[in-house]
This record gives sequence, structure tokens and C-alpha cells, in this order.
Amino acid sequence: MNEKIKITIIIPVLNAGKTLQATINSLKKQKYSNFEVIVMDGLSKDNTIDIVNNNSDIITTLISEKDESGASACNKAISLSTGDIIMFLYGDDYLDDNALSLIAEVALSQPNYNIISYGLSIEHLDNKKIIMQSYKKKNIKLTLDNILFKHVLNHCYRTEIFKKHGLLKPLYYDKTTFYSNDREFLIRLAISNENNYVIEKILYNMTFHNNSYTGSRLNLVKIREEHIGIADYYLEDVSLSKYKINKLVNFKSHNLALLLVWYFYKLDFIKFIHIFKKGFCLKGYIWFIDIIKCPIAELTYRASVKKWI
Repeated sequence: MNEKIKITIIIPVLNAGKTLQATINSLKKQKYSNFEVIVMDGLSKDNTIDIVNNNSDIITTLISEKDESGASACNKAISLSTGDIIMFLYGDDYLDDNALSLIAEVALSQPNYNIISYGLSIEHLDNKKIIMQSYKKKNIKLTLDNILFKHVLNHCYRTEIFKKHGLLKPLYYDKTTFYSNDREFLIRLAISNENNYVIEKILYNMTFHNNSYTGSRLNLVKIREEHIGIADYYLEDVSLSKYKINKLVNFKSHNLALLLVWYFYKLDFIKFIHIFKKGFCLKGYIWFIDIIKCPIAELTYRASVKKWI
């Protein structure tokens, strides 16, 4: 294959000694060789750096220092990139053997697309059971419906996209850790009417475990609150079309409804009432419908991509 396209793979890590070697092995198995690997380590205290040093044949750059966030480290790596395409590969995850060759082929043949997307699989680290698979265009196409209400981790970008739309937001608006920076970036792109080319194959494999970067459920409440904050931020843009405003309002209502269910489950009635009032102020009596509809929609989507056997 003609290897004109250079791909930069950015691996942000912190104490990833349990999984990082498998991540690197997936790069060594690639059938495409024109790529560079930038590892951004947040001062790991385990054997992460030893693994990186033992694989210096494939790792181009290692930077090990404290950053204000993972997104800040990724932004630094973007500035160091010399590739035509930038992709993020987390230290818990691994690529299909054909991933880079397929991405490069699309990048070369479809120059009008600045975003290339592909299928995602989530598996449990311990028993290797596949939890979820999403690879259909209807779920991955860069529409507001998909970016606001579905999974967002399976995309790579031409370098010019960051010059055009800016980098990842390193911190949330209140200067705390921003777990939803990837979704915010994609919302930014979708609102700006960027399009993506979808490869309907699973190229990215996420491993789930209790301490995973991309699969952790420890911060679900903060993530829902971040989604509400993202919606509020973009709803301040008076130039948005009625369609985009409606989608963002529904996104806010969706996350409020899920928080409402969570606080009811936790019997935290003070927060339950607070969220209920916010939802009613946002949607009026339609909020009563959203309280039922939004959790069902969330469960329906998750069931549609869940592997049951």
C-alpha cells in the first residue's frame, strides 16, 4: 500500500502498567508502518515508564510530567505531532490489526473529510467478554443526535481540524477535571457542520475495568452535570439555528432526567427536588414526558449495541 499518509497516535497514560503492553502490541501488529507514537505520561508510579522504555523501537516520543488534565497532555502532544492524521489511543485500549491501513486508505482517497470514524468494541479486561459493539453508520455519523446521545470515542482527525476549531478544553468551566472534553469537542464540530467519513468496521477496542480511563463509571454524576453545563454554554450562542437549539435543550433535559432517576434511586430527595425544578423550568409540562422518555431512550440505545451472548 502507498504510505503517503502519516498517522500520529497519542497515548495518554497514568499508571497503566496493567494494560499498556497490550496497547503497544496492537501497534506492533499493524500492517501500516508510517506512524509515530507520542506517549504522554502523568508521572506514573507503577511500571508504566519501564514498559515505554522497553518498547522504544515503536514509541517516538515520551513526555512524563504533571499536567493539569489528560486533555492538557493531549493538547501538548497535538502541538508535537508531525502526522497528517491524529488519533487518540488510551492506555487501556488496543487497535485492530488493520486499523491504521484502513484509516490511511480513507484519508488518501477521501481528502474532503477532516474526520474519520470507525467501529468501537468494549470488552471486560478480566474475562474478555464483549460488553458492547457499535459500528453502524447510523450510530457513528457526526450528527448532533449521535454526538449528544450516543458513544463518542471512535474518531480520528486531520491535523487542520484543531487549527480550525481549537484544541480540547483542558478543564471544565469551573476549572475542575473535565471528563467530557471529547464529547464537547465533537459537539463543537457538529455545531460547525463538519462531516465525517465512517468506516463500518470495529477498529478500536476499549477494555473495561474498575480503574479504566475510558470505561470508568465512578464519575457518572459529574459527567451528567458536565453535559448540562456544555448545553448551557452553547445555548448562549444567539447565532444557533432553531434546530440546534432544540437539540441542545433536549440534551440538557435528557441528562437532567437521568440525574433525577439516579437521585431517586439513591433516595437523595433534596437533590431530586432540585433537579426536578430545573427540568420543569426548562421544559414546562413536557418535562413530565421527558422524565419517562429519556431514561427509556438511553436504555434502548444501550440495548441496541449491547452484546447479549
